[in-house]
Amino acid sequence: MNQAIYANYCREFTKLSIWYARKRILDGMSDFENAINERVNIFRHTSLYKGGKRHPAEGAEIPEWNALLERVESVFDTHITDDNTTELEQKSFEILWPIIEPRVKEQKPWRPTLQERPYESWTRDYWKDTVNIHIANAYAPESPLSEKRTEFAAALIRLLEDTQSTRPETENVGCGSWLNSVPTFSALFPQAWMDSADAEHNVRYTLGHWGQFETRHGDFHAKNGARFRETGEFPYTSLRCQDRINSVLEHLRATFPDAVEHNRTTHGRE
Repeated sequence: MNQAIYANYCREFTKLSIWYARKRILDGMSDFENAINERVNIFRHTSLYKGGKRHPAEGAEIPEWNALLERVESVFDTHITDDNTTELEQKSFEILWPIIEPRVKEQKPWRPTLQERPYESWTRDYWKDTVNIHIANAYAPESPLSEKRTEFAAALIRLLEDTQSTRPETENVGCGSWLNSVPTFSALFPQAWMDSADAEHNVRYTLGHWGQFETRHGDFHAKNGARFRETGEFPYTSLRCQDRINSVLEHLRATFPDAVEHNRTTHGRE
């Protein structure tokens, strides 16, 4: 990844996150700690993030992070009611930059790799009779919705087939993401998927909401950021959708025969 591009993303995304944290606080939706730790995705772009559940939103105690947030909170106390948020955003960013910069210099953004994920851009977890699927672009700078569409669909087929094999009691598949608002993504699923759509109003730090502010090249998505600031609403609504695994697999196999062939020739699936 180009270091200048990643630095720009970190700078502009952090400032947007500070802007949104301020908005939540003024709207009475969060206190400072909740807004910064749970509602925006700043922490995972710092050198303090080591993966997994080592995150303040998950209860991890990270003294260095807490010390920096005390300083940021002082900036909020001084500038939160300013009509122009430029000073609030810039001063907060300058406090956080020393723990963001090492990741920029190493050019190691928080991003999955193909080596780390058996299902490439997909991961999963389970709740009752449902497998929840999650997406992060492991193909960057190529897109899972264009250049890598075949591989993307093929990996989802493998994930769902393996779920049926290893957890036969799991009958449904669900996903909460802004991508459900993107037609080229929702086309992976039957009509019943979108018919079940329910808006996810509980904004958390995950990519389900915040992934829409990064381009496939790792830069800040300036157009989406500007629209967010203008309207106060996420450009793409995060939707929770679900359907039966059997129905989704039937749709994928019929709609993406090239993905079925990819799994046969590349992964030995029949």
